[in-house]
Amino acid sequence: MFEQWGYRAALYLSALIAILHWSFLIYAKLFMPQLNLVPVHEVASVLVLVGLWLLSRMARYVGAAYYFLTTGTAVYALVQLSKPVVNVTVVWSVATGILCLAAALILLLSKRFAREFGAERENRPAYKKHLLHAYTALIVLVAIAGAVVDIVDFVSR
Repeated sequence: MFEQWGYRAALYLSALIAILHWSFLIYAKLFMPQLNLVPVHEVASVLVLVGLWLLSRMARYVGAAYYFLTTGTAVYALVQLSKPVVNVTVVWSVATGILCLAAALILLLSKRFAREFGAERENRPAYKKHLLHAYTALIVLVAIAGAVVDIVDFVSR
């Protein structure tokens, strides 16, 4: 089913997912200011998008896992509804679930994606290789900084 979808389709789909996440965050901040939202999904979707653009294998597989997790989160939120309702949150959850499931299946199961991804990796310009190394180092540094902050917070309690 997903054989006709390749690298560009996955890249565009990831961009659409990132836009969808950020648009909902902006909507929620404007119309539901009482919610204390942290942009975890928004940042993660941009990280996956940038990683795919830089042709990172890790972004491919971690992105697929993230998209499956996001699909599960959307399905869980819809199942927890006590009565059928149609509002912005429900529409966002359904759209997010469908798009993330499609993107995850393309990233994992599409042979065309795998061929195009491999060909793009072989022919990528040198600047993308250097950006990928910097991108990976940045993610590792942010993860270490976050772990240190959590450890300091845990010890101080």
